[in-house]
Amino acid sequence: MFSFSNLFFANVLFLYFTTSSLFGNENVDTRLSLGIETRYFKNSPKWVGQSSANFQTSVEGFFEIFYPFDGNHSVTINPFFRKDGIDENGDLLDIREGYWLFESDPIEVLVGVNTVFWGVSESINLVDVINQTDAGDFSGDQKLGQPMINLKFLPEYGTFSIYLLPYFRERSFSGNEGRFRGPTEIEKDESEFESSDALHNLDVALRYSHYFGDADFGLSYFTGTSREPLILPNSAAGLFPYYGQISQTGLDFQYTYVDLLFKTEVIVRDGFSETYTAAVSGFEYNFYQIFDSDSDFSILLEYQHDGRSKQEPQTLSDQDIFAGYRITLNDMSDSSFLGGTIYDTSKYNSTTFLEYETRIYENFSLQVSVTEFSGAQTSDPSYIFDSDDFIQIKLTSYL
Repeated sequence: MFSFSNLFFANVLFLYFTTSSLFGNENVDTRLSLGIETRYFKNSPKWVGQSSANFQTSVEGFFEIFYPFDGNHSVTINPFFRKDGIDENGDLLDIREGYWLFESDPIEVLVGVNTVFWGVSESINLVDVINQTDAGDFSGDQKLGQPMINLKFLPEYGTFSIYLLPYFRERSFSGNEGRFRGPTEIEKDESEFESSDALHNLDVALRYSHYFGDADFGLSYFTGTSREPLILPNSAAGLFPYYGQISQTGLDFQYTYVDLLFKTEVIVRDGFSETYTAAVSGFEYNFYQIFDSDSDFSILLEYQHDGRSKQEPQTLSDQDIFAGYRITLNDMSDSSFLGGTIYDTSKYNSTTFLEYETRIYENFSLQVSVTEFSGAQTSDPSYIFDSDDFIQIKLTSYL
């Protein structure tokens, strides 16, 4: 039976044979990175079966090849791996990118595996629906590679994109020993699908993006298997993910006025059992060269609304306010800080975080982050993270 691991190795073999004779070619760009990440949990685990270790370490890496040829063609591959020291469900072998691209103005054709990002907001990206979330990254910023055929038409009056998505990537969940889970482990192997085609349902997405003066916008439509599963109980008192069929219409909009950026994302989703609306809207105000230095300071403020009921996959972002800041030092090391708090106005809980990132010499980068959860009640979806406050340090080398 076809699986994504088969696709992974098929891509690796194909690209090995098509590029192995070209490594001596000066047109071939390659890059290798290796990283080690350690999380320190200050509290003991909440749930039975979770590892009592306060430190959780993982190693990861990726190898990137970019080969342009015949003027209009290129091949890109970016395989990724992660090995978790405690939770085997955190282990991952993936292709972030592995595709052939043809470009001939005003047309682009991409066939393979790719990672696509849509959105403008800081705290959550509602319109970003193409790729599945990599659950090994708690922030949700990292995505799994998505098999696709992508056709783009780029006239002067905007960009039209069509995405045909022939294979679905399931979400992974923390294992029995892992953190960031509830009292019962979710059994990924027991996944069920509304579509009789299961993993092979053909999803389709459309997008049009353009700008007018200082305003940028995107209109999108998706129909297919939801990237968010509904978690249901099974007959053995366990839990399993159920992936329903959805259709979603989205708008992302950003307007720049001097030092102020207005940002909005809105979706209307025909979900598992209802049609609902969700939105995030706010602004970013930038102060440049503060205190006569090279550093920039930004204030971030957004409001999140989600109208779904409990019959839909649950979200942590229903009636939340996000307030934060960004400091960009603009130094030789590209150092930056990002911090903020997401406060739930209906359940009165909050998540506070601080992130620092810098480059060490030319071949290393360092990321340090702190995340704390507070105020969650037993009925809140975020209650399962109540004891999972953590400090994370990640060191990456680029070869």
